[in-house]
Amino acid sequence: PETIKDTMQMEGGVPRTFIVPKAMFDVQHGVALAEMEFPVYYNFFFRKGKTRIVCSAKQRTRIETVMAEALFGPEEADPVPEFAVGENTPGFTDLKSEMEYFRKSMRDGGRVELDDLVEFCVPDRRGKAVFGETEVRFDPHGNIRIYDQGKKIAAIGGDAPVMVRKSPPPRVSLDFQPPVFGVTTLGAGHGFDPNADTSGLILWVNHRGMMVDPPVNSTEKLAAVGVSPKRIDKIILTHCHADHDAGTLQKIFQEGKIHLYTTRTIYRSFMKKAAALTGIEAGRLERLVDFYPVCIGKPEIIGGGIFHFHYTLHSIPTIAIQASLAGKSLVYSSDTMNDPQFINQLHAEGVLTKNRRDFLLNFPWDRDLVFHEAGIPPIHTPMSYLCSLPRDVRKRMYLVHVNPDSVPEGCGLRIAPTGLTNTVDLGVSPMPREEAVEMLDVFTGVELFAQLPLEKAREFLLSARVSEHRASDIIFSRGDVGDAFYIVMSGEIDIVLDDRILTTYDAGGYFGEKCLFSDEKRTATARVKTDAKLLSIQKEEMLSLIRGTAAESLLHQIADFQNVELRDAVQDNPILDSLSSTQKTRLHGLIRPFSRALQSGEVIALKGSAAGCAYLIREGGVDVYHRRSRIATLSRGGLFGVRKIFRPKEKKNFLFVARGKTALYCIEHDGLKRYLEDNPGVYVKMYHSPY
Repeated sequence: PETIKDTMQMEGGVPRTFIVPKAMFDVQHGVALAEMEFPVYYNFFFRKGKTRIVCSAKQRTRIETVMAEALFGPEEADPVPEFAVGENTPGFTDLKSEMEYFRKSMRDGGRVELDDLVEFCVPDRRGKAVFGETEVRFDPHGNIRIYDQGKKIAAIGGDAPVMVRKSPPPRVSLDFQPPVFGVTTLGAGHGFDPNADTSGLILWVNHRGMMVDPPVNSTEKLAAVGVSPKRIDKIILTHCHADHDAGTLQKIFQEGKIHLYTTRTIYRSFMKKAAALTGIEAGRLERLVDFYPVCIGKPEIIGGGIFHFHYTLHSIPTIAIQASLAGKSLVYSSDTMNDPQFINQLHAEGVLTKNRRDFLLNFPWDRDLVFHEAGIPPIHTPMSYLCSLPRDVRKRMYLVHVNPDSVPEGCGLRIAPTGLTNTVDLGVSPMPREEAVEMLDVFTGVELFAQLPLEKAREFLLSARVSEHRASDIIFSRGDVGDAFYIVMSGEIDIVLDDRILTTYDAGGYFGEKCLFSDEKRTATARVKTDAKLLSIQKEEMLSLIRGTAAESLLHQIADFQNVELRDAVQDNPILDSLSSTQKTRLHGLIRPFSRALQSGEVIALKGSAAGCAYLIREGGVDVYHRRSRIATLSRGGLFGVRKIFRPKEKKNFLFVARGKTALYCIEHDGLKRYLEDNPGVYVKMYHSPY
């Protein structure tokens, strides 16, 4: 997604030719490896030329889908059902008319087609792609060789990393307490600024965060300062340009299911792009997110705040956001052309109805806080107009989507400061019964309790106790009598055995389950890593709360089988090792030891009941055969039998043979499938499992 920013700083600048790698999406980090949108914009709008893309025929189809959605918007758009009273709703938007106007304005001479911006170069049957005196040769393994005038000038291995991973930000302890109502700016730059993160926000409502168009890698940066992903479980997607939706896709693939708020039109466009980028059907992707369609023209209650949305004036469908809580209010313009002179001109040309014009001219400048974009017309608001606004408005305004050099000195406007330490607090007082609400957040947000009936909430509130702890405090020690189950509300807890940190739990993590089902003493020490707030439930009360539910059987299995040996096997699997501690604990509840050890040369037949399981190698190894040829050897942590979850009707058969004495863990497909759908990032990583 940052290809444009990286190449702008290279010697020679942004290339005109791009070669698409075999894999177009990095499932490990949740980002596209073939994001061509902004390089194409750059070459077309600034250089007045085309971008050449060298790729396979199948990749061409996927890239065309992405580019068409981003450049021109969705082919089909029926906004009427999205408005509270249809076409009579104030601000009703004829999306097709507005998209068509901007499409024609992209150049002098009329409507722009994708062929005006992009030239595709597809290899022939021999794997050769030729343009001018340059030849690009592909082999079946994804290796690439490049020749110029018959001389080889470059060779790229099929396993060469496409994206250079920057070192993760160092972890620092930041004592950040989210406001009752406020805004954190994650980035205030635009898509072509190599020195700034692209625009994105966190709206804090009742101490819970919802991201608005999160920049790429923003969740990683937040985790580095101790902000748990579970504290931010909602996203508002304003539109489907890459500088706004790339981080949204990454956040969806981070951990648990995200609540996604936008209009149906934008959602469908986003899913179409996501399917093309990832190579996973839209229908599957839709199961990995909880979508909440917003209605324009009536209030939406989200997290206890009151939200209003409307379509802005932009090249593709885009929504602006208004939010209020306890008498305080804010507005985020999103990408928009908000110049009254331009709006009136479009009405005069018949592009906008009177209803639409009047609504756009009545922008809510009176809100306590105004976050507004600025950029190059006709799809962004000119800085000159914002500078002309009354002084009182400019004092309440923060600029986003802007380059610092474009802000005139002395104009009274300021760029939104970024980072948690610069969070703008609107000064709303804490609400009554705040601790009870926080406890209910745990009850509804921890997947362990997801299947409990609502009437259990009262029992939960009566039995749970909240306690606060300082860093290095000991919650319990190895050998102590176990009498309580714990859930982390905030902060981090290390689970330690013989000076080895087995795992670290943050918000939403739970531990102490062994004491629920036996009188066995604590098998490890729980030590506070950073200042933390815990929720504890005494043993008998916890057993009463979960008796007869799926949570009881899950915790029982975790208590029985979660040990150092299982943790080490999971750690040796690159996909499973990347999971959060809470995700691993939940997975441990699905894993059980296979009934017996396997002897060397013994075939592991995935037939009958065995076909309904995936297998994790506990000890030893497994050779994988296809068509009588050995294609792989798996060692401890190796995972197989997963492919059938995604392709149950596939006739491609593999043979698995024990290599030496081998022990396995098994995971039933039904449980694993539910787990994957609750954990989108794991789903995407396993989707392309070879066997």
